Amino acid sequence: MDVNYQLIAFDMDGTLLSSKKEVLASSRTAIAEALDAGKVVAICTGRCPKMVELDLESIGDVRYAICCNGTILYDLVERRVLSASPLEHDVIARALEALGGDDAMIDAFSGHGFFCQDSHLSSMDRYNMGIYRGLYRATATLVQDIRAQLLDPSVTYQKFIFHCTTPELRQSVRERVADLPVELANSEVSSLEFSPAGVDKGTGLLALAELLGIPRDATIAVGDADNDLGMLRAAGLGIAMGNANESARAVADAVVADNDHDGCAEAIRRFLLGSRR
Repeated sequence: MDVNYQLIAFDMDGTLLSSKKEVLASSRTAIAEALDAGKVVAICTGRCPKMVELDLESIGDVRYAICCNGTILYDLVERRVLSASPLEHDVIARALEALGGDDAMIDAFSGHGFFCQDSHLSSMDRYNMGIYRGLYRATATLVQDIRAQLLDPSVTYQKFIFHCTTPELRQSVRERVADLPVELANSEVSSLEFSPAGVDKGTGLLALAELLGIPRDATIAVGDADNDLGMLRAAGLGIAMGNANESARAVADAVVADNDHDGCAEAIRRFLLGSRR
């Protein structure tokens, strides 16, 4: 069935970004072609707006970013938060209590940016996050005690992450927090992401589509990992990257090349501009 797709939303890590954490030249060219054709290209990521802004040169005139796993809708042109979904403070406290004394690097996302404990930056490899050290140094607001920061009742958070030392520890923590009213998503090697109940990249994508007057059937989502499942299911067409995990492939309607071999450009030209299922 031919569909006139109007909006395509790309995850960043593992999708729009290559394994070197760069936007491929082919992706930049295809994004420009889509925008010239009057299509909407958006970012849909677990990253905060401040992180996304570091890649503004690479993504061209893309205007909208769905950030922090769908909890923040951000205007990259006006550089302002359009909407935000908060976490309940008692839920945050219960998650930290469940983590207990286990070793984890914690990120706390609030609005435009995020907080991280300064002592963790030198040991990011321990939490399987070493590849992001430069990104964190460029964007994080550093604090001495991230747990105390996350418990600050005067700050509203939309997402937080426990970067565990091993996948086994992540699974243990996940089992301990299974009864919390939150959305949980595995990410990276051993990270566990927390978002408000009922909010994910899929709800973020549909919120943007509604804002722009675009029907759900005319939307495309492209991703590779567990935190992309919501948007792959919600979109009119869900596309998994060639490097996607089994969960993403299982819910996707189509698969393109991987993030090092022009998969995003393929998604734009084959589906957004080609308008074919």
